[in-house]
Amino acid sequence: MTELNAKLASAWEGFAEGEWQNSVNVRDFIQKNYTPYEGDEVIPGGCH
Repeated sequence: MTELNAKLASAWEGFAEGEWQNSVNVRDFIQKNYTPYEGDEVIPGGCH
């Protein structure tokens, strides 16, 4: 693995693999990595 590939691999850690890794494919990235927020409406730290 080249140094660049190693850096890219660590940047993508935690994301599902997909076509977005090989080309600009925002739709594929979102579909594979979207997680709905299921928390409440409270903003951590409050809002001033």
